[in-house]
Amino acid sequence: MLVVSVSWLPLVVVALVNFFLSWLYYSPAAPWFKIWQKGVGMDPNKKEMTEQDKKDMPRLMGGALVATFLFPYGIQVLVTSLKAPNFLSGTAIGLLAWLAFSVSHSLNTQFEGRKPSVLVINNVLYLITYAVYGGIFAVWR
Repeated sequence: MLVVSVSWLPLVVVALVNFFLSWLYYSPAAPWFKIWQKGVGMDPNKKEMTEQDKKDMPRLMGGALVATFLFPYGIQVLVTSLKAPNFLSGTAIGLLAWLAFSVSHSLNTQFEGRKPSVLVINNVLYLITYAVYGGIFAVWR
């Protein structure tokens, strides 16, 4: 049976960590940033935002904020429902969720013209976050 109740403090902490980790992971400070930009069709030499970029930013950030909370909530529901007793069990649940959901969806984005490098870069972050957050939710209730 699914346990859909929320343990708010762990959820908010993990969501905020997820938001900032993702921001850092995809920032120009990351060594794979230019590879990722090219892979999604962006100009890696672009320094300034266009007016359209600025207009799109509230929608993009709003979507990122919603996703930032939905993702850890889903992992929390899985880990709690499956009654993971320890960090390792939570990590295993996170890994299974990553494999079943993230990898399968990422593979389907190839029809959108995504480059394999983008899939690898994205899924390394997803692998780490699904696994670690699953472990955290298992021990922090």
